[in-house]
Amino acid sequence: MPPNAQAGAQSISDSLIAAASAAADSGQSPTKLQEDSTGVLFECDVETTDGGLVKDITVMKKAEKRRLKLVWRNIIAFGYLHLAALYGAYLMVTSAKWQTVITAYLLYVVSGLGITAGAHRLWAHRSYKAKWPLRVILIIFNTIAFQDAAYHWARDHRVHHKYSETDADPHNATRGFFFSHVGWLLCKKHPEVKAKGKGVDLSDLRADPILMFQKK
Repeated sequence: MPPNAQAGAQSISDSLIAAASAAADSGQSPTKLQEDSTGVLFECDVETTDGGLVKDITVMKKAEKRRLKLVWRNIIAFGYLHLAALYGAYLMVTSAKWQTVITAYLLYVVSGLGITAGAHRLWAHRSYKAKWPLRVILIIFNTIAFQDAAYHWARDHRVHHKYSETDADPHNATRGFFFSHVGWLLCKKHPEVKAKGKGVDLSDLRADPILMFQKK
């Protein structure tokens, strides 16, 4: 193991030991994620030795060989969007005004924030807290990204973390690069994804009126 990796591992280990010792001194036991957890760390959780991701070992298996059921509506939509993007790139260097190019770039940036700062870090992982004005801005940015409702995005991401690389993982990487990148959006979900997804806690998402308004 490289020296930097060893130092990093030792640092993490020391932090975990320190957290456990502090909890013991205060007479409290460190909080650990239970089997019904969402598979993401919240501020009140203490990281466990497995990274805080408690997984159901009954689905820790290789991808089941099954014929994928294609969703042709999505295939056509994605095909059209990619062709339109290529045409837009052509227009950008041949006839588009500079104002249009700048606008397109700004939309690209804000839509990225809607996914990364909004659906991912805020709603899927609860990495920080945001008051309603920021949540409104992020939900608008997320809508511009055109990646389904942030509620569904966060739900799928939580399921992915809890059941990573199993049949219950929406974009199971063991099915190949293309499937984990975009192919999973072009076919129907594996039954395990739906079954295990029902057990993931989404009560915090349902309690956010801004998120639920977009979902409608």
